[in-house]
Amino acid sequence: MSVLQELRRRKVFRLAALYVVGAWVTLQVADLVFESWDIASSALRYIWLGAILGFPVALIFAWRYDVTTGGIVRTPPADAGSHVDLSLRRSDHVILALLMFVAVAVIYQITVQISDSRSPELAEYTQKEIEPNSIAVLPLDNLSGDPEQAYFVSGMHKALITSLSRISALKVTSKTSTMRHKDTIEALPRIAAQLGVAKLIEGSIFRVGDRIRITVQLIDARLDEHIWSETFENEVTDVMLLQSEVAQAIAEQVEVTILPLEQAQLKSTESVNPAAYEAYLKGQFHVERFTPQDIKLAAQYFQQAVDIDPDHALAYAGLAKLCAVQAQAGLIRPQEARERCLPSIEKALELDDSLPEAHYNYAIHMIWLRYNWEEGDAAFQRAIDLNPLNPFVQSMYGTQLCMIDDFQECVRVIEDVMASTPGFGFGLGTLVWAYHWLGEKDKAIAAVANELRISMNFPEGALAVEAAYAEGDYAGAFLAAAEALEKRSKTIHAGPLAIGGCYEYAGEVEKAIDWFELGYQIRGPGVPYLGVFTKLQKVRSNSRFIKLLRDIKLDYWADKYSQSGEV
Repeated sequence: MSVLQELRRRKVFRLAALYVVGAWVTLQVADLVFESWDIASSALRYIWLGAILGFPVALIFAWRYDVTTGGIVRTPPADAGSHVDLSLRRSDHVILALLMFVAVAVIYQITVQISDSRSPELAEYTQKEIEPNSIAVLPLDNLSGDPEQAYFVSGMHKALITSLSRISALKVTSKTSTMRHKDTIEALPRIAAQLGVAKLIEGSIFRVGDRIRITVQLIDARLDEHIWSETFENEVTDVMLLQSEVAQAIAEQVEVTILPLEQAQLKSTESVNPAAYEAYLKGQFHVERFTPQDIKLAAQYFQQAVDIDPDHALAYAGLAKLCAVQAQAGLIRPQEARERCLPSIEKALELDDSLPEAHYNYAIHMIWLRYNWEEGDAAFQRAIDLNPLNPFVQSMYGTQLCMIDDFQECVRVIEDVMASTPGFGFGLGTLVWAYHWLGEKDKAIAAVANELRISMNFPEGALAVEAAYAEGDYAGAFLAAAEALEKRSKTIHAGPLAIGGCYEYAGEVEKAIDWFELGYQIRGPGVPYLGVFTKLQKVRSNSRFIKLLRDIKLDYWADKYSQSGEV
């Protein structure tokens, strides 16, 4: 008991409490500032270590010394009188010097360790070769003070990326990749490291009525220095010209050569009808979210743009993209898609043959709905030549990774895309595929339930899946999904390949092939990918499936599976 009393008298407990509070505050501050200083969060362990090592030093000091207005003095003995000399002796100076030495040594070592703990991305960034003409346009800030202008700012962000990507000397990062950095507080060098670029564009848009002001800043990511900034202003009617001016100015600052053909493309801009262009941007904003509700809104806005301006090429390209999305999601029948999609594509190409979106839509129409590989390939090449960065293509990249069995990377890409675009529905089906073959059952079931709820607007099917899985039946959950979709298909169109895929995951080989065959009979949009979509060996080695592949003229896969039967 006397020990506790002595500790209280010497104020050791009070100093210990103050030390703990101070250490906690230091840790909180370090946690906040490390990211902005490009220090890995793992470096926090050095702060913890320093706090632990410093604690006994503080206790020793508290036991032996007091801090007064006159300086540091020795703590008086319990029985000391009022005239005891408490001034420091030679031995005290030695002890204090040793304590100070220990404290400084600890702080120095901690500082060295922390300074070497840069983020892994930044360390890799400074070591590897980065293309000097690589650039990323970060999401633009909306300075209008009107949240309803989000669609306009998003459209301008995409348009600026599209304009820059037409300059072949620049390597431009897609909108999908940059959206994850919207409203981030990360340091710019770290962002550049994650995107793998040498330069970043920050910018803002201020709009009042029909007047637009764009301010952009070019940043050298490696040095974290602003190289150049400029403000551009124009009317909405000349928004295309405004985008081209900004792109050319950026290219000049990066000091790349713009080819004569690229110059011509950038300058061949026309005035637009402001109301039609706004309707198009709203349609584009909604169609890229890929949910049934957003698709309905996109249809209204694209049609509104066409009604306002019958010569608006982008609006027709939007209608074509919308039609393709509906077909691929199984929201409309393939025959209806073949009749509806092509006229919009042809009108867009007639109005503007240099529009990459129109060539891309033509390519997927030829592949998905007409199985015309040659024309589809040529159109894809033309779209890539005009614009190598189509955000929707970035989403398709994840699906392609699943096709080559790189499921881990597939999941990373798709989840990254979905995280950067809240509410985005595309990719849920791909996640089902990836998680299933990775053996992550909980995540696969969650993904298929989300796909039924969000992409297919079929909550009853989602509930059936979740109920079956709750009983511990994984295969039964997919069987429930297949049966629910099959029943629904009698009144509402459901993609045969989606139903067949659920039967495949449930292990129902013959039923899966039945639906794959039906998909071919109606020329469904996913049929061209059956050779890579289907991964169950019992399906691949089935003679009916191999014959189906030959009917589709996918002879490469038919030969492979008939010869080896490998998964």
